[in-house]
Amino acid sequence: MATTDELLGNRLFQDISVLNLERVLLISEEVVFAPGTRIFEEGEKADVLYVIREGVLDLTFRFKIGQVEGELTIDSKGRGESVGWSALVPPHCYTLAGVCRESLKVLVMDGDSLLKICRDDRDFGFFLMRNIAEIVGTRMKQLQAMFIQEVQRGIKMP
Repeated sequence: MATTDELLGNRLFQDISVLNLERVLLISEEVVFAPGTRIFEEGEKADVLYVIREGVLDLTFRFKIGQVEGELTIDSKGRGESVGWSALVPPHCYTLAGVCRESLKVLVMDGDSLLKICRDDRDFGFFLMRNIAEIVGTRMKQLQAMFIQEVQRGIKMP
């Protein structure tokens, strides 16, 4: 059973009151995925948020440049981290795919239910959306660094 202490350590729920964390736990369900499972796909409708309890989830995207196709891991998330913020932000589509590197135990939270808590408690909504903005900003910096690294290496196109 997940606890509020577990959520307190999660970046997404930073500065959220214990009372609201208890509300979040009430709309959460624990799910286990096998290694190699693709739990969501880039471009797919995002309706749930995941908090990782055990295991590692790789965030990837598929690409095609000329005749070259592949899948690139952008980031990896582990215990205490969350993925799926797209369930809370329009247009509610996942921006990356989530692939289980190993057995993965997560708390699954319905996005609409989380948004209802945001509407009911504006402080909760403010802190949650601020935390999402920080997560998105960090992701942008990671992508910029990866792009610069690739440009410096000289991307070879057929």
